[in-house]
Amino acid sequence: MTEKRDLCSPETVIIQVGTNDLKTARNLDFVMEEVYYGREETPELQTCPDGVLRHRDVSWGRTGALDDRYNWVANALRLSFVDTNSCIEDGDFATDRLHLDGRGKRRLGQLYARVSGLDVEGSAGSKK
Repeated sequence: MTEKRDLCSPETVIIQVGTNDLKTARNLDFVMEEVYYGREETPELQTCPDGVLRHRDVSWGRTGALDDRYNWVANALRLSFVDTNSCIEDGDFATDRLHLDGRGKRRLGQLYARVSGLDVEGSAGSKK
């Protein structure tokens, strides 16, 4: 029998950062502060910083620089870093090349489900 979990009382928080300010932000270190404070406010939850989803207006170098900072914070706090771009392909974006299409959203949802220990139906599963 599958164990049921109360999805309104999360055990895992995935911190996902958008790219709206990434192109113009001078200092990328602001993300480290956000993860530290988020972890302090919810120590009972498993916190997972999520890498920045690539974006047509932001260079891979800049995206990688921010992901490096997130990964550093995750390691320092002994958290799991989620590499969003590891599951997203070029064909997973809508025609505007900014937002995920249906397939991309499903892939991202499946990644988040694996990270949080949920299967696609929302029941408890084994963490991978």
